[in-house]
Amino acid sequence: MSQNRWSTHPAHWPLAARLVLWMLVMLLVAASGVLMAVTELDDRRQAARQRQQDLRLQYQAALMQIGQQPALQSRERTLTIQLAGQQPQIWPADQAQPDLLQAKLARRAGECGLTLESFKPLSGKLTATIVLRGSHAGLLRFVELVSSQPLPVLFERLDISVTDQGGQAVLQMNATVSAPLALPLSSTESKESAP
Repeated sequence: MSQNRWSTHPAHWPLAARLVLWMLVMLLVAASGVLMAVTELDDRRQAARQRQQDLRLQYQAALMQIGQQPALQSRERTLTIQLAGQQPQIWPADQAQPDLLQAKLARRAGECGLTLESFKPLSGKLTATIVLRGSHAGLLRFVELVSSQPLPVLFERLDISVTDQGGQAVLQMNATVSAPLALPLSSTESKESAP
């Protein structure tokens, strides 16, 4: 019985059978090596294909952003202009001087054909009393010009009367004007934080 068992061992097989078995084992080892190499190459190929698709998507996104950039820059410029137009053009604190207010009023009075008879600054904020003489149309134009932006002037009191100047009736305007000042940032923040 042991002889029969040993006779089935490949070492007892004929030479041709042993060569065929050896060749089959070698083919299986080679096939498994080739299969492992092909699997690794396939994984690399799929990773490279995925990377290529990702790069293509990134490239297309970059092209779209470049295409939108001029429109976005134009929109930014438009919004900046609109923002500047919406901001109130009031007198900065560094320009809160009676001389600048007087110069503005005198220049506008000259443009409207009026005479600035008197300019008296008042204490406290940038306020003054003025006396102007001229025509009705000139006085209306003066009020329109000095109260518009930039650097508007507010009329707190306004009286118009008729006076006689050299035998001729002339309108005289007595007014109290003030320049609205920009508040410092710290006081604005404290007012907003107060309940």
